[in-house]
Amino acid sequence: MNDWIAIGALALVGLLIPFGMMAVSYLLRPTVPETSKRATYESGEVPTGGTRVRFNIQYYMVALLFLVFDIETVLLFPWAVVYREAVESDAVSLLEILGPMVAFVAILLVGLAWAWRNGAVQWAQTPRQVEGGTDRP
Repeated sequence: MNDWIAIGALALVGLLIPFGMMAVSYLLRPTVPETSKRATYESGEVPTGGTRVRFNIQYYMVALLFLVFDIETVLLFPWAVVYREAVESDAVSLLEILGPMVAFVAILLVGLAWAWRNGAVQWAQTPRQVEGGTDRP
């Protein structure tokens, strides 16, 4: 039997089981239309206002910066292990070992400086900034 036939049969069964269960539940469930079933339920509270809530973009900026520097940390740990082995073996020069990582960290520091200068890491404005209508100190 061809391997692709087995994979196709498995995919077909994987799709038929959930869709079959949804079809059977759609046919067997009782339908009692009520307006209260269509109301938004929020922990027993009556919802007020619209569903579109505007979030401060600062939360997303901080999350993106966290991801960038978290990834940096994840990349630095394996490099440190390889660095240690390379230094002990004396197989390559110090510039070949440190060069790429120094360049990587330098690029990240330039990005951090740019984000800092543009106010991406600034949570609140001082009263002087609010009065002056500027984002930078």
